[in-house]
Amino acid sequence: MIEKFQKNKAQILESSKRFTEATINTVDGAVTKATSEVNTYITPIRQSVLTRFPIVFSLLTTFGVAATFLGFEKIVSDIAFLDEHPVAMLILGIGILALTGTLYKKLS
Repeated sequence: MIEKFQKNKAQILESSKRFTEATINTVDGAVTKATSEVNTYITPIRQSVLTRFPIVFSLLTTFGVAATFLGFEKIVSDIAFLDEHPVAMLILGIGILALTGTLYKKLS
């Protein structure tokens, strides 16, 4: 009885594994196809807009970067400890950069 149960269990596991792999392959194929179709339609529009308005996009990018840095600076200056101890903020910043760099190396 136990042997029959083990055999059925193995068959069920194998069948569910095949079903899962087939489902994943189907979804992967659909996502890949959808992505390529969207890129086919979007790429010419994106390129034409960038080539027609390069200065506008450069200015918008510059504004976005400057606004991000200024906003971050104001948020950090609102934290009393970091505002009063810039060395602590420097050490914290270097530590975060080292941590994210290490994490990036491990993930890639």
